[in-house]
Amino acid sequence: MPWPALPFRPFLSAAVLTSAALLCGCAPLSWRPGASPALNLNAAAPDVVLLSVSGRCGPPCAAPRDDWDSLTPRGTVDAVADALAATGLSVQVAGYASNANETFFSRQVLAFQPGFGALVRDLNRLKSTWLAGPNPPRLVLLGHSQGVIWTHYLTHIFPDVRFALLIDLDGSCTFWTADRATDRPTAPLNYPAAGLPKPAQACDNLATSAGTLRGKDVVWPNVERNLEVQSKRLPARTSPAGGLPINYLFDLTRNARPDGSRTGIETFVSVREDHSAISSPRSDALRWVSEHAAQLALGWKLQQPGEYQTGDPVPSTP
Repeated sequence: MPWPALPFRPFLSAAVLTSAALLCGCAPLSWRPGASPALNLNAAAPDVVLLSVSGRCGPPCAAPRDDWDSLTPRGTVDAVADALAATGLSVQVAGYASNANETFFSRQVLAFQPGFGALVRDLNRLKSTWLAGPNPPRLVLLGHSQGVIWTHYLTHIFPDVRFALLIDLDGSCTFWTADRATDRPTAPLNYPAAGLPKPAQACDNLATSAGTLRGKDVVWPNVERNLEVQSKRLPARTSPAGGLPINYLFDLTRNARPDGSRTGIETFVSVREDHSAISSPRSDALRWVSEHAAQLALGWKLQQPGEYQTGDPVPSTP
């Protein structure tokens, strides 16, 4: 005897698809280091320092308590680092989780993970060592989903630090307010400085000459170049990176400078890849990022320390 038809089948299908997509965002469920040289502030400075912040983990992971640095074991960080290193530049990397703490224990991967507090700590040490030297390394930031909010927030609360490249993989403010409300600092946070916004405000609306933008969509004056990736809006056959034919979460707002311009900003819409798939090393998105990052790195080799890539003046905050 056949099973009776299930009511609300379209809604059930949508729920199943969404749950599967969220689970894909958490794979693999173990942490392991990548192949790229790890950040070592006790050694000689490399040419480039690549700092990444991963996105929010999906169920059954309980965010932000169990968030973790997923971009490192996924191979995303290595893909970008390899593209930069292929030009002959030396690269060191460090990855962080979407959590306000400096260090916390993630039950998702059964390991201690560095949070945004660790990124602030490392950047402060970079400021007092390598960045204060005669040949400072170029700083590259890489973020996915909620990680994009953290990287934009970092550039906002460190206006005195120059970032050579900011890479955004489908920034999303989904669950940001709720997650920051449940962050449980185990020690007083080492950021931000007085007068600067708190982490909970990092996705607030900001008035710019381009109109009202959320914090994840504002590229601050101390960022030289920005490569922005947005995932597909419409159903489409997937790329070798996998994912789902139907996307469940995507960024629709193009980045802009506070003065309303898009100086130094390039945006790529990955029409075959969903919110999770764009962070795969096999994705069209990462290929686009890697190719453009390599082109920028070739230009860096021809520049003097501190010189801007395009020669254009960096826009000032209105």
